[in-house]
Amino acid sequence: LKYWRPPKSPPPEMLRSAVLLVCLAAASAFNVPLALTGAKGSSILARKDAQSMLPTVAAQRTGALEGLQMACTTARTTKTRQQPCRKECMLLKKRANNGMTVSFSHIRNHKMQDVNLQWKRVWWAEGNTFVRLRISTKAIKTLKTKPVQELANRVGLDLNKYRSR
Repeated sequence: LKYWRPPKSPPPEMLRSAVLLVCLAAASAFNVPLALTGAKGSSILARKDAQSMLPTVAAQRTGALEGLQMACTTARTTKTRQQPCRKECMLLKKRANNGMTVSFSHIRNHKMQDVNLQWKRVWWAEGNTFVRLRISTKAIKTLKTKPVQELANRVGLDLNKYRSR
C-alpha cells in the first residue's frame, strides 16, 4: 500500500525567475521599465529604446506606485490596531513547535503545536495605562509574578506602541 506524498517543489532557480518576472510585470505597470541586463551585465533593453516603444499618453498616472506600496506594507488596520498575525507571543517569544502524531501502526504525520495566543489588555504601571498585547497563556500566568515592563525589556518590546486608547 503506497501512501500519498506531497509533490516535489520546483527548483530554486525557477522560483527566482518567476518572482523576478512578477516584479518586472508589476513595476512596468506603473512606470517606464529600466534597462534589463543579461548574464554578463550587458543591456538587453535600454531606457530610451523602451520609451520609444511605449505609446505616448498626454496624462500620466501619478501616485499609483505609492498606493501599491502602501497597500502591501502592512496588514495593520486602523480600526482594530492589530499587528500582522505571526503566531508568536510578544512577551515570551514563544512560537509553534513541530511535532509528530504517531498512530497505533506507527505511521507518523507532521503536526504543528501552536501557542495558545490571546489578545489581552494588560495594565502597564510605568506608563499608567493599559497596553493591548498578543500574548500566550503562559505569559498571562507569568504576569502574576513579574511586571509587564520587565518582560518587555527582556525581549526589547516598546510598550508605547501598544497603548490601549
